[in-house]
Amino acid sequence: MNNRRVKKSVTTSLILLLTSSMLLAACSNASKTEDAGKTGAKDNTTTTTPKGPKPKIKVSVYDRNNVPEGEGKITDNRWTKWINENAPVEVEFVPVQRNNSPEKWNVLFASGEAPDLIFEYSEAYMKELAGKGQLMPLDDAIEKYAPTYKKILADNPILKTKTTFNDKTYFFGRMFPEMVTNHYLMVRKDWLDKLKLPMPNTAEEFYQVAKAFTEQDPDGNGKKDTYGSTLTDVDFFYGVGDITSPGSGAAASINMFHLQNDQFVHSWDRLQASQVLKKRLYDAGAVNKDFFADKNGEMAKQDWVNGKLGMYIGDNLEAVKGFSTYDTFSKNNPNADVALLPFPKTEFGQFAPPGATPFQLMLAVNATSKNVEAVMKYVEWMLKDETYTTLKYGMEGVNYKLDAAGCPKPIDTDKNKKEKDWNADFLVINQVNKLSKCESFTQSILDVSKPLDKKYAELISQGRKFYATPEHPFFNDITLPLALPDDLNVIDNSVKTTLINIFTKAVVSGATYTNEQAMKDAKDAWEKAGGKKIDDFYGKAYTDYKNKGVIFTKDYYKYVK
Repeated sequence: MNNRRVKKSVTTSLILLLTSSMLLAACSNASKTEDAGKTGAKDNTTTTTPKGPKPKIKVSVYDRNNVPEGEGKITDNRWTKWINENAPVEVEFVPVQRNNSPEKWNVLFASGEAPDLIFEYSEAYMKELAGKGQLMPLDDAIEKYAPTYKKILADNPILKTKTTFNDKTYFFGRMFPEMVTNHYLMVRKDWLDKLKLPMPNTAEEFYQVAKAFTEQDPDGNGKKDTYGSTLTDVDFFYGVGDITSPGSGAAASINMFHLQNDQFVHSWDRLQASQVLKKRLYDAGAVNKDFFADKNGEMAKQDWVNGKLGMYIGDNLEAVKGFSTYDTFSKNNPNADVALLPFPKTEFGQFAPPGATPFQLMLAVNATSKNVEAVMKYVEWMLKDETYTTLKYGMEGVNYKLDAAGCPKPIDTDKNKKEKDWNADFLVINQVNKLSKCESFTQSILDVSKPLDKKYAELISQGRKFYATPEHPFFNDITLPLALPDDLNVIDNSVKTTLINIFTKAVVSGATYTNEQAMKDAKDAWEKAGGKKIDDFYGKAYTDYKNKGVIFTKDYYKYVK
């Protein structure tokens, strides 16, 4: 697999979540949770630190512009203060915008201002940095200063493989106990029922339903003012990464590769099939014509929550963001009925959208860091259960209390939204796989005694069924233990904008610029830029490493519940 950015990713996001969803997992057992929770609550006053000044390090943190008014900023707030009061080091947080974070990283490295500890979900970009010598090999530092993390690697060889690049450990990784869902496809079931339409199961049925939602006045207001869907994530239907959504990091599909007859080859056929569906949707008026101007997905979200969109592809299903979108939608459309859908079947199979795989790398150390021991002390401190519990749940008796099963439950969800729910990006390393289902979003955040929360818990359950099983595998086939060398990276980056423009033009140009011509132009541009060298590199990399470092996506499902 080519690991060029997974969108609004994966892992990345998977990624994540992730966003918040990437940080979900759980408590090992009731008593352990209680101990961790109590320790977390006391951490604010009882943690001892060495006498004298603490060593100083710089650590990156994603800036999502989501810190509530009155809570400070992402680099200076109640949680950065708590970290600096309790950690064995003094931390200066360096903000990195979540959208297009590699651009910010390029500036930081070029100016010599990159922090000691780098937090980034894009595996492809992290490997690019390692290949350029901008990250530090960690084997010696782990051996000397990180006994906790060293044991984690010893106990989980696949995590060691995941975090190895060019035969050296360059990254810190973490493990999840299950596939946590992230992106999702939600449909207005009441509109389906009104128009007597079945749940769409194939790409063709998806198109027909989207067209009907646009043309047949499903909201009954006598106006043609609804849209069937968006173009977001349509590429994932075909098993390639998203290049359509503006601001997604782009070009994941353009250099996407898949296994065919034990060869790792460029996925032009999948990309072309995806382009056909996108162009049909656009030509039919089933998507908002201003889609490509929607740089952050906010326009599509507003169409959805305002009752003007029949099928919505969102993200952070198992996180506050997803629940907040559903809450707003429900308040605006109190009589609506929604359901989740699997991503539609295509001639290439049926795939899951981006989510959290059970293994994820997200941390690395700047090659120019002058105090590696201090960085490792911070990583080890972040691995402590009490650190995780406090950052995840807040303070016992203030933000949460323990229920009969020993699981933390929020005391006041509105208070937590303001004080805590936005701090997930400070939890960058804790091995949440050792904790129990206490920490699933349903268990830790939702109150299923409330109708809205109960319904959302049912949607999460549907999401697990549709997006976190081997029957609906992730769109990539493999993870390679190396990335493009510098010269090929230059080629890859130089041709991306050209190819994206070609495919966007094909979608919006009607009959004047066909998909067939666009595909020919794209392949010609790829060849002219030297893309065949990239094709050859990935083909050879798979052959060389398939028995000693390649991680097959299908094997992920062996490690989850």
